[in-house]
Amino acid sequence: MARLPSRMLLGRDRIFYSGLLGDAMNTRRLGAVALYAAVEADLEIRIGGAPWRSRRLVALAPYTPHMLRTRSGEIVTLCLESESIDARELETLIAGINAAEDERLIARLLEARRELATAGAGDGFSTRAFDDYFLRRPLKARAVDPRIRCILDALIDALQDQTISADSCASRIGVSTSRFLHLFKENTDISFRSARMWKRARRFMDHANRDDSLTEVALDLGYPDSSHFSHSIRACFGLQPRSIRRGSRGMKVFVGENYALSCV
Repeated sequence: MARLPSRMLLGRDRIFYSGLLGDAMNTRRLGAVALYAAVEADLEIRIGGAPWRSRRLVALAPYTPHMLRTRSGEIVTLCLESESIDARELETLIAGINAAEDERLIARLLEARRELATAGAGDGFSTRAFDDYFLRRPLKARAVDPRIRCILDALIDALQDQTISADSCASRIGVSTSRFLHLFKENTDISFRSARMWKRARRFMDHANRDDSLTEVALDLGYPDSSHFSHSIRACFGLQPRSIRRGSRGMKVFVGENYALSCV
C-alpha cells in the first residue's frame, strides 16, 4: 500500500494526525484523550506494564502511559482536550470505543486520512466542525467556571508559560493559591501543573514540520534549556524533538479557528 503524505489538523482543543508512528518502544503520555486507529491490519498497544494487545481502534484517558507499534509504521490519531468535553460524555466515549471497536468510526478515520491527503485547504475549522467531520456528531462541551476558562485560554495562548504560575493565576481571578488549585482540578479533572506542562509541550506541534532552530524553539516555548525541552517532549510524545522533525518533513498542517501558530 502506497504511503500517504502526513497531515495534521491543529486547533485549540482538537488535533488530528496521520503519518509516521516513530519509535514503538518509547512510552508516550499525551495530556489529551487519544484515539488511535491502525492504517492497515491491527495496532499493538501496551498500557503501563500490561502485556501487548492487538486492536483496530483504542481510546486512552489523558496521561495514560503507553507504547504503540504498527505493521505499517503509520498511525491515525485524534487528540481531544478533556477540559473541553463533558466528563460523562467523555467517559462514555472512551468506554464505548474500548468495549466494541466501532467499524464505522474506523472506516471514517481512514476515509478522512485519504481525503486530507489531497485537500488543498482546511484552515479555520471549529471544534464543532472537527467533531462532525471525524466523529459524525458533536461532543457535549464541559461546563467550566469562567474564571478557570480564562486560565485555560491563557495556557493555550501564552507561549512562555513559566510566567503563568499558580500564584499569578490565583491573583488574576481573585482567590488564594490553594483555592485556585482546587478550582482548577475540580473543573478540569487535571492538576494545574500537569495541564501547564502538556499545553507547553503541545505547542511544539506548531514547529513539527519547520526547520527553525530547536534551541530557539525551546526558549520561545519557555523551556529553561534544550535538555529540559527534549525530556519534556519525549515524555509526552515518546520521541525526541529532532526525531519528530525528521518524521514530519513535508507534513501539511491545517490550523483551527482562534489558534495562532507560534513563531521563533
